[in-house]
Amino acid sequence: AAPRPEPGPDEPVERAWGAWLPLLDGDGLPRADHRALLPLLDLGDGRVWGTTSVSLVALGRGVRYDFSAAPGEGDAWSRVL
Repeated sequence: AAPRPEPGPDEPVERAWGAWLPLLDGDGLPRADHRALLPLLDLGDGRVWGTTSVSLVALGRGVRYDFSAAPGEGDAWSRVL
């Protein structure tokens, strides 16, 4: 289990979300594993299904929104708000 994140508005993504980023990246599970949070599944007959992006949003005193168009690539995160 990952502790509840408390992302500050000016922190880098890694510090803001801490232990949640490895969970999104599978925490050791390949994306082809059905247990992965962000799956990439072979459906057979040349068909593949998977998520193409991920968002992390923190609501509270300071709003924070981080986005990655490339799940599994740690340096692909960008701050939206």
